[in-house]
Amino acid sequence: MSEEAVYPVVPRPEGTPPVAPIKPAAWIQRWEADGGDVEDPPRKPWQVGGAILKTQAGVARDLSAGRALGVYVVGCLALIAVASVLYGAAMGCLGGPVQALYAAIKFPLVVLGACGLCLPSFYVFQCLMGARMRFSQAVASVLLMAAAASLILIGCVPIVWFFSVSTGADSGGFIVALHVATTALAAAFGIHLLSRMHRYLLYKRPEMRFFEGRVLALWCGMFVIVALQLACYLGPLMHEGEFFTGERKLFVTALSGKSK
Repeated sequence: MSEEAVYPVVPRPEGTPPVAPIKPAAWIQRWEADGGDVEDPPRKPWQVGGAILKTQAGVARDLSAGRALGVYVVGCLALIAVASVLYGAAMGCLGGPVQALYAAIKFPLVVLGACGLCLPSFYVFQCLMGARMRFSQAVASVLLMAAAASLILIGCVPIVWFFSVSTGADSGGFIVALHVATTALAAAFGIHLLSRMHRYLLYKRPEMRFFEGRVLALWCGMFVIVALQLACYLGPLMHEGEFFTGERKLFVTALSGKSK
């Protein structure tokens, strides 16, 4: 049976004006203007940060096509490591030099540990819901999200350091709120980038489902919860204490300032 017989074409009445093409969103037009059609992926790992900042369309296209995934993975890992070490050290300055060193070691474990723990669920959820990606593309997707968040952390390091060295123990509530707001902003930026990459790829190639948006929001929420629990388990990050206490408690307890 021919395609025309299954889906008959209904002629438009005479005099009906043509349907105007749907204009893409402003941010999609901006992505396109920034190099959405340029097939030139980063060749060196240190170029990945600039690509995330300035040519998000190219990053999305490289990811969907599987181009330079090794460069992206190494570049994202390096960016995450540098950002989390610097931010962790600035965070730990509140508790003194030793605590700054401890936090500089532990905060990268929080970020990379959350990526590692949540990576299998990201790949399985996406594939089961109809997305078609290789595992290497899933790895690059998760690391790109964390790398985008790391760029925000790098930008906030001077502010966090200043408040950590200029306030005392009596301002602990404000410092906690500052870190919650900063890390929430960073996580939101990384999640926002991943969401926009999903919508951009759907706009460019609607026939190819690379991401599955219905589970993307659910997974991102799970990632944030895992990161918070890991930070609680590996803490303390700000206040002076042992490198690792092994105390078992829920992160909500730590955020509320209550303990058993």
